[in-house]
Amino acid sequence: MHRIYLASLCLLVALLSQSLPAIGQEIEVIFSEVPGHATAQVPGALDPNGQPLLTEFKAFEDLVLSPDGSQWIVKARNTGSDQEQTMLLLGSGTTGTILAQEGQPVHGGEVGELYDFFDPIARFNDLGHFAFGARARDGNSAIKEKVIKFDGAFSIVVTEGVAAMGLQDLNPDPSGDELFGNSLNSIHILNDGRVGFAAITIQNIHSSRRPALFYDDQAFLQSGVSAIDSGTWDSFDSNKFFTTPDGLSFLAQGDDEGGTTTDDILVVNNSVVLREGSVIPGSGITVAAVFDSKLGTNGDWYSRGDDPNDNDWAVRTGVLIAATGDPIFPGATENWADIFLAFNGNTTGSYVLVGNTDSGDPATDQVVVMNGEEVVVREGDPVDLDGNGMFDDDAFIGRGTNTSSAFAPNDFFLTDDHFLYFFAPLRNGAGQDLGSFGAGGEAFLRLKVAPA
Repeated sequence: MHRIYLASLCLLVALLSQSLPAIGQEIEVIFSEVPGHATAQVPGALDPNGQPLLTEFKAFEDLVLSPDGSQWIVKARNTGSDQEQTMLLLGSGTTGTILAQEGQPVHGGEVGELYDFFDPIARFNDLGHFAFGARARDGNSAIKEKVIKFDGAFSIVVTEGVAAMGLQDLNPDPSGDELFGNSLNSIHILNDGRVGFAAITIQNIHSSRRPALFYDDQAFLQSGVSAIDSGTWDSFDSNKFFTTPDGLSFLAQGDDEGGTTTDDILVVNNSVVLREGSVIPGSGITVAAVFDSKLGTNGDWYSRGDDPNDNDWAVRTGVLIAATGDPIFPGATENWADIFLAFNGNTTGSYVLVGNTDSGDPATDQVVVMNGEEVVVREGDPVDLDGNGMFDDDAFIGRGTNTSSAFAPNDFFLTDDHFLYFFAPLRNGAGQDLGSFGAGGEAFLRLKVAPA
């Protein structure tokens, strides 16, 4: 009997070891798009009459955490009518509720103004205050684009149609009559209450003198005017301008007025740190494109992109961390393949890099690696959907079509106490998506990780 028991126990351990997450920790489900499941219910949703609305999540679009990791904002959509779908949710840990919703009154807005949709980026400062952008409807159409902040109370920082100060127009057009347009993004708030953002459209100005970057209504950098490196800024990319809450560091991406094969630049504190056509310092890799960049609250920056051969790279604060062909960690049998999906870190020096490997198994070849030392999440890991502490929900990270991405790009945040928040689609063991919208049924997930 002892031999039978021991053999059975060994078999059970072997089976469990194949189904546990990459580091043996439970992946918590905060929200999901699994129809009919409790985690799919949208908390605090309202119908156009302001009455409670029973609706489920349809899409998760953007995620941001506060510097101390204690709060998060998620931009999402629900399955309601097209007059109430878009929304922002504010939460902490594994709980949250509606902050702002399409069809509801604009915070600090004019009488009759309702939210129409929300801009991609929202940000916190060190004080727990936050700022976001939104488009309004049913009000004055000349001021429908809004930059809104919360610092204990909601207030409108700027709107479309108000004066944009400190700009220089192209002669003979006059300077001083410029107004904000209907595209304001990269919205973030500083500790002193100022709100930074990019104004992509500006009224009453020559096209060569826009976009521009602002703090409140005052121009900070302007296309065709502001110097950079040995030239002049030519343009700024949407949602690529960030400032640390203390105001000591900023990051911006765009183009200078150089040739089209070398004009794409990533700038930190007025210094070009990555340039199209140039080699990443300390490597032999040439930058062809910069796909995404993050600025940590301590001034560290994280950037990912590719080279002319479509091989990917990841750079942290000027240092190459990984590239296509590198082992995913020292001694690993897998190497990074040609796609990095996300790259971000905390202020303690830890970071996560997300991408695909050359394992050859499309059902498990996408991974999240922390500090270049260990896989903390892998495509195919089981998920405890109902939170009962057991993997009995037939739910796994990944898509039914396993060649599709197993993780949402860019939306990965690692807190200083090593909680990893991220979006990922879910499938069942039969290889079927657990949702029917967009990426096949995503979920908003959290995992406690620990450095090796």
